[in-house]
Amino acid sequence: MGVSVFVTGACGLLGQHLTRELLKSGRCVRAFVRRPDDQKFLPPGVEPALGDITNPAQVRAAMTGCSSVIHACATHRYNLSSERLWEINVDGTAIVCDAAAALGCRRLVLTSTISTLSSASLEAVNRPPERTPIRQIMSMSKQAAEREVLGRVQKGLPALVVNPPYFIGPYDYRPSPFRLWAPLAVHAPIPFVPGGGVNVIGARDVARAHIWALEQGTVGSRYAVVGQNVSFVDYVALMNRAAGRNVVPRPLSSALLQRVAFGRVFDRYVVELLSRNNYVEEKHAIPVEMNTLEEVVGSTVKWFREDESFTSVSAVARYALREYF
Repeated sequence: MGVSVFVTGACGLLGQHLTRELLKSGRCVRAFVRRPDDQKFLPPGVEPALGDITNPAQVRAAMTGCSSVIHACATHRYNLSSERLWEINVDGTAIVCDAAAALGCRRLVLTSTISTLSSASLEAVNRPPERTPIRQIMSMSKQAAEREVLGRVQKGLPALVVNPPYFIGPYDYRPSPFRLWAPLAVHAPIPFVPGGGVNVIGARDVARAHIWALEQGTVGSRYAVVGQNVSFVDYVALMNRAAGRNVVPRPLSSALLQRVAFGRVFDRYVVELLSRNNYVEEKHAIPVEMNTLEEVVGSTVKWFREDESFTSVSAVARYALREYF
């Protein structure tokens, strides 16, 4: 085995693929997890390290002995307070940077998002007002975390950023609300979707892009990882087809969705987001061969079909109530 890589967010969808791909490349992997129970989600061969991303001493102790860091930890839990979300996504990033600098890590790769590339430079983002929609706070926190990392580059931290779009894949033990289409499609065809669109890529491809950045990326750079632009109608039709049902969903109007928007998960801000084409015009910046969208959707649905915890609407509902409400 080779050098050790410290991975935060190891139990998330991207983290699951990062740990697997890093192991395949011959590296030792230390996964930072918050709870002892989280260790059951890690693949064999990964070394777990317990701690909270907002605890500087725990982060530094866990990172000690690792030569590089992939910081993929960011919460998408809607039932957190906006303050706690900011602490995890932004303050946690600053803590990881502090530890990497103090320990002399040779490289730090931050997982950000493609949306931060919409402007040439990142503006300062302060903690948002309390009434800001939670989904908007998540986006703002990504921008603030990226600015934190790139600001540290000016102080000598050998860091860079990978900017993926919306991604899906197997090993999604804690899916975000907008990745629940796959387990739902396994149970029954999805008949209706928002009228917008999105850029989609496989989580494995995003993980492989991170490893390329770790090995060959230029310090201070931001690397776009781009998948396929697709309407929600066509995307969910692929989901239905992968589940064995040739059903093309009908698009719902923004006006209708605005009337039924409620709560923290599906508010008016999210309706507006899902009703427009969130397509990506950026060029794919990392020379990693990608799977087709059909392959990615097929492997995702297959994994959910084989996972007993997501084979019914009631199971999905229990999960959603626990994680998001």
